[in-house]
Amino acid sequence: MGVNGGGDDLHEVELSNIHQGETSSQGTDLPFLDTNISNNNNVSSSSFSQPSGSGINNNNDNNERDRDNKEHVDVAEGVSAFQKLDADIASEARGAGGTTTEEAQQGGFNIREYFEDSVREHGAIGHKLKKMGLSVHDLTVVGQGADATTIDTNLSIFRWLWPGNWNPKRGTPFNILHNINAFCKDGEMLLVLGRPGAGCSTFLRMAANTSRRPYVEVRGQVTYGGLDASEFAKYGRGEGIYVPEEDVHYPTLTVEETMMFALKNKTPGSRLPEERHRDFRNKVFNTIMSMFGLTKQTQTMVGNEYMRGLSGGERKRMTIAEAMVARGTVECWDCSTRGLDAASAYDYAKSLRIMTDTLRKTTIASFYQASDNIYDLFDRVLILEKGRCIYFGPAKEAKQYFVDLGFDCEPRKSTPDFLTGVTNPQERIVRPGYNPPSNSAEFEEVWQRSEHKARAEQEQRQYDEEIRANDPVGDFREQVLLDKSKGTRSGSKYSATIREQVSALALRQWQVWFGDKFGLVTSYISIIVQALIYGSVFYQMTPDAIGLLTRGGALFAALLFNAFLAIGAFAGTFMGRSILQRHRAYGLYHPAAYHIAQVLLDIPIMGMQSLVFAIITYFMYGLHLQADKFFIFFFVLWLMALCSAELFRLIGNLSPSLYLSQQVLSLVLIMMLTYVGFAPTYQSMKPWFQWIHWANPFGYAFRALFTNEMKGQTFDCSTSSHIPAGPAYLDPAFRVCSLPGATPGATFVDGDAYLLATYQFDTNQRGLYVMALLLFWILYIFLNALTMEYLSWVSSGHTQHIYKRGKAPKQNDAAEEARNAEIVAKASENINTTLEMRAGVFMWNNINYTVPVPGGELQLLDNIGGWIKPGQMTALMGSSGAGKTTLLDVLAQRKTQGKVEGTMLLNGMPLRVDFERITGYVEQMDVHDPHLTVREALLFSAKLRQEAHVPLQEKEDYVERVLEMMDMAS
Repeated sequence: MGVNGGGDDLHEVELSNIHQGETSSQGTDLPFLDTNISNNNNVSSSSFSQPSGSGINNNNDNNERDRDNKEHVDVAEGVSAFQKLDADIASEARGAGGTTTEEAQQGGFNIREYFEDSVREHGAIGHKLKKMGLSVHDLTVVGQGADATTIDTNLSIFRWLWPGNWNPKRGTPFNILHNINAFCKDGEMLLVLGRPGAGCSTFLRMAANTSRRPYVEVRGQVTYGGLDASEFAKYGRGEGIYVPEEDVHYPTLTVEETMMFALKNKTPGSRLPEERHRDFRNKVFNTIMSMFGLTKQTQTMVGNEYMRGLSGGERKRMTIAEAMVARGTVECWDCSTRGLDAASAYDYAKSLRIMTDTLRKTTIASFYQASDNIYDLFDRVLILEKGRCIYFGPAKEAKQYFVDLGFDCEPRKSTPDFLTGVTNPQERIVRPGYNPPSNSAEFEEVWQRSEHKARAEQEQRQYDEEIRANDPVGDFREQVLLDKSKGTRSGSKYSATIREQVSALALRQWQVWFGDKFGLVTSYISIIVQALIYGSVFYQMTPDAIGLLTRGGALFAALLFNAFLAIGAFAGTFMGRSILQRHRAYGLYHPAAYHIAQVLLDIPIMGMQSLVFAIITYFMYGLHLQADKFFIFFFVLWLMALCSAELFRLIGNLSPSLYLSQQVLSLVLIMMLTYVGFAPTYQSMKPWFQWIHWANPFGYAFRALFTNEMKGQTFDCSTSSHIPAGPAYLDPAFRVCSLPGATPGATFVDGDAYLLATYQFDTNQRGLYVMALLLFWILYIFLNALTMEYLSWVSSGHTQHIYKRGKAPKQNDAAEEARNAEIVAKASENINTTLEMRAGVFMWNNINYTVPVPGGELQLLDNIGGWIKPGQMTALMGSSGAGKTTLLDVLAQRKTQGKVEGTMLLNGMPLRVDFERITGYVEQMDVHDPHLTVREALLFSAKLRQEAHVPLQEKEDYVERVLEMMDMAS
């Protein structure tokens, strides 16, 4: 059974390889199945081949979740909402003796410039629009070849012993983009189309002026209103915005918390008189939530593939809203409609159109499977294939251009699908008598000779001349300064001050930490349990020679536990990198401010954790009962946890990958813990390694703990560790304690003398050791802030294919392109023999699904019934949040939370335990083992899911045929 579950409005349901119970005992090979779905949650089914007697049974139209989520982005309502909001603000200003709307605009206030989808006419007097159009001349982007980076193995470290592997830009370079010429005027929209791998995302990143570091070379010129890319970047982050395809957010934050954080860092400095930050944010937040149909989800956690939260479409709408808050001048949207239903995608495109028209924005977007309605909203279209431009010009002329070349557009096929399909040998249709181009090089050659190309060059020259004549840079510079908050340096690339950034970030980090209730509770339970275990191991150490020897081990164990409390900070440096990079590109905050906020949050969190551990272990250990010593014990453990967190973050921030940083962290910890001064002692260390002890925060922390405990204490030796020993030696004057630091004739050893003689720890320097640990913490904070501010390992969503050594194919090569096309064509012709499937009749009735929520239960599915019959395909349709993915999860037996009720039968029999094994479910989230190659992942699945009697070679051949059919054999 194959189920494709996602947030789109079309879900394909496919059942195969079903073998269950007595129904298949006769060896019947059943063909494909079809589904007829009864849905009362605004989920509908549309069969491509409607069976007789099929229908939709809708038993109840009152599903609460449907009513809450069926709303779409309504542009008309958005217009009305913005007009009302602007009128309210103007009315308040007049009522308070302030200025009118026109006067406020003359003073710099402009709510339409803050919210991109404002719909009032851009000709309103008094404000200045940042009209910075884009012009690209001869843009060529050279990337590293697929052979530049290979999959690491256990022997990979030895490759670095060869100097030839030290070059960071090794490998065979190739052109990701080749000699691209295009432009997009302010107030216009440019659509970028192309198949995956065509270079659309790279063009959008170049247009948004993102970092060029991931590329080998970037040639050509990209200008913004006449400004060169380097000059344009100086005026502030967030003026050029690239919105990636993926929706990555902190899953434990609610929608309101996520959006309010963005608003805090992007509230403009030029507002109406007496208008407070909070009032302004609340008004615009409510408006934008209404526009995107998220008013009922403001208190819902964002969630991700592992944590329940927003649906895929709702999360996508929130991503779009967050990007719009950034107030970019040039906005590049990379496949931002993925996960949206058709109506929401169209409404989103209309919002972009309104924003572009009224605010004179420069909008560039790429779409997968865009409808004709969306396509018609764009002024120009750029079509790419293997990095080459095969058309650029008016959108309304693109279809006819390719028809004239000899391609035929099928009836009811959308224009964007036709334009991208002409480059696909398996999809394009050639009209009889024509011999059109067949690969990217030929398409480019034909385009270079066309009249459309000459006309596009002429229009671009005219636009460049207009820019030089109008010189929009002056208004742009003035408005950038007005957008900054009071107190922000004029040369700063950010709108908010450092203090405002740190304040907003600290609150957000607290919400992220506190939002993970399960992790919060389990962490304190773990600390208490482990503290009790530690305390029981070293329970009530006696004040004699035996207790003296075990004190060092007890203190060292306490030190290690609190140091490793911060190990989560290490993983956190990698988990939040993509979010940090996106917010940095939006101009929300300094990366250094983000780190300072993390430090501020660490202080109370780790302080509480260390306090719980200290209270339990200090008294169970039987340490010296003196108030100052207890608080020093607690303070050192607390400071050690903070210092360790900064050390772990520093190693993570300096490393490009988790794999490499783990190796470095292991090495650093082994060295630091070995040379802490406990075992071996400082005297027994090799001279050339003693420097590690002095450059080691663990060593100073251990010195502080040990000297704190031993200072002013004496330990009795009269019952043990006294020499000579025996009944004949009773006079203390002729006996001595065997421990270092003891004096002849004494029945005890002084703790201060013992530490100095054994470890060379001076108890009088206890304060110095604590101060050294504090300075290490401050040093690590500074190094982390510096590293995060100037070193970035993630560059605007840039991804790269990684192959096994020697397996990398040639990229954007014409001969390789033709060979791959031939392999795919042959595999596609044999699809019927490749995909041999057995199927059965699957039906369900009265399916109800409820999940627990605060204050009761929420019903997500309400009395849904349907069936799937062999030989047909069924489309599951509905608006975003209607419950499509939820229904597929329930049918595929993937739900682990909540309560499922109803009847599900396969060939008339109840589902057996092996139903999940024989069911193929394609989820909306692409969750895979990142350490496997594509071939390894498919082989793993084939070996475990196909029948045991199938020979191994047959399973491997099957996988190869599937890879060829999907154009992934290379």
